[in-house]
Amino acid sequence: MRLAALLMSLAVVCAQEDPISFGILLRGHSGVGFGAFGKLKDDLKASNALGKDFRIVPWATTAGANLDFLFAKRILLSGTLQLQHYDASETERGLARPYALHYGGQLGIALLNKNLWMLYPYLGYQVGTYELRYTNYFTEPIYFGQNQELRPLDNRVYSSSLGLAEVGIGLRRWKRGQGVTLFWGADIGGVFAPSEGKWKASEGPEPQGVSAPKLSGGYLRFSLGFGYIKPKSDEGSPSPIPTAPAAEEKSEQQKPKKEKKRKKIEEAEASGAQPSQEAPAKEEKKGKRKNDKRDDKEVKSSPPAPSDGQSDKPKKDKKKKQDDDED
Repeated sequence: MRLAALLMSLAVVCAQEDPISFGILLRGHSGVGFGAFGKLKDDLKASNALGKDFRIVPWATTAGANLDFLFAKRILLSGTLQLQHYDASETERGLARPYALHYGGQLGIALLNKNLWMLYPYLGYQVGTYELRYTNYFTEPIYFGQNQELRPLDNRVYSSSLGLAEVGIGLRRWKRGQGVTLFWGADIGGVFAPSEGKWKASEGPEPQGVSAPKLSGGYLRFSLGFGYIKPKSDEGSPSPIPTAPAAEEKSEQQKPKKEKKRKKIEEAEASGAQPSQEAPAKEEKKGKRKNDKRDDKEVKSSPPAPSDGQSDKPKKDKKKKQDDDED
């Protein structure tokens, strides 16, 4: 039942929106870690070494940097540099302090890429150096193995080329969703050496009679960085036609007009009129009215021509006057 719920929640997470599709990111990180060193503690507890009171301290501070490439919305490739600086473990006879400096690559798959958050598990492999810094506080010589002698106040470095496999989960938060941005986050994970190494001394022959170097551990790191990211919408995906809402609004406005016209036609058919003949009759009346108005304008603009009756009237009046004078 729990497994089914977990699978369903993972399916929901994987189906989330993917707003960030591409990114180039540079970050620094620092945090805490712990380590296990195989049988190193037993070698250093020998009577001719740091003594039976020796207790190794597993805690470390970590630091490093990553260059991350995000593409295809979910795939994250990283180049990484990591330092683990373990606390000193010492007695009155001397001091031992392990170090680990490694570089390599990581591959991550984003399970969550939404609302400026990204969550992804990752796997990695690193190569580098695992070191043990060994110092004699005692007034007599102490040893590392059977043939490595450290005189009073002497110090020596023993190192091994050791590869580390890595597995972890990263969480990121972008400040903005496009362009150059700051970001921060955290990583939790672990490392282990798939194979054993071999000690080499900074001076003298290789140590004999000690166990092979091994290393495993975990870490919690906090990151701060900057980079360039590109959202999914900029990938050339087809954008919605901007005129579609306007066309829909226009069609919605035309619906009442069409409905009103249809009702008028139905009412005309119900009353026995022929709407197909009314329209030409209306157009004919309209045209006739326009022609009448045009003729009236022409008549008003032209001067009135004298009629025949009006032109003969002065002549008749003049003739009548002459006849009266003669009488």
